[in-house]
Amino acid sequence: MTTMELNAEIFRQLSYIADEKSYMDKVLAYIKKLVKQRESEEQTSLSIAAEEPAHYYTKAEILAGFDEACKELKAQMDGKLEFKPAEDLLNEL
Repeated sequence: MTTMELNAEIFRQLSYIADEKSYMDKVLAYIKKLVKQRESEEQTSLSIAAEEPAHYYTKAEILAGFDEACKELKAQMDGKLEFKPAEDLLNEL
């Protein structure tokens, strides 16, 4: 179900109880609880990300990666290796 479909379903269900203040109060309280929970989870994930040190590649690592890429390209040009089409990679996302 897409986000738009979920929104439509939520509003449809709310319309059934819109005339009952007590039910609407319960819905509002629950939504506020969910918002606080989400904010708390976002803060936790941000603080964890902030604690992780940044990884900097050394010159040797960069050169090794470049060397590996050149070897793979040569193997592909020699017919020993077959690359995936870019379209297939995008479809995996």
